[in-house]
Amino acid sequence: MNTFDKSEMSMLAARSQIVGTLTVHDEFHLYGKILGELKGSPGSKIILKQGSLVEGKIFADSIIIEGFVKGDVIAETSLWITPHGKVVGTVKTSSLQIDPGAVFEASIHMTNY
Repeated sequence: MNTFDKSEMSMLAARSQIVGTLTVHDEFHLYGKILGELKGSPGSKIILKQGSLVEGKIFADSIIIEGFVKGDVIAETSLWITPHGKVVGTVKTSSLQIDPGAVFEASIHMTNY
C-alpha cells in the first residue's frame, strides 16, 4: 500500500485564463490570468508568479504576490508583496510585508484573525 503526502501543489500555466471562481487547496501557483475570484481553502497558500494577473478577489491563509492584482486581497495569516508585485485595490491581513520596488496602491485593514 502506497502512502501519499496529503498536501498538494497545483498551478495554472502562463497563457491560461479562467473567468469565474477557482477554489484551490494546499499550495497554488498562478502563472496565468484569473478574472473573477480565487479562493483558497483553510491552510492554503497562493503564489502569484511574475507575469500573472488577477482581476477580482483573492482569499487564502497565506498569499505571495509577484504578479499583479486588481481587486480585494484577503490573507488571513500573511501577505507578502515582492519587488515585482503590484496590488491595486483593498487588502485585509494580519501580517504584511512589502518589498522595495513593489507597487502598493491599496487601502489596508490590519486585523488579528
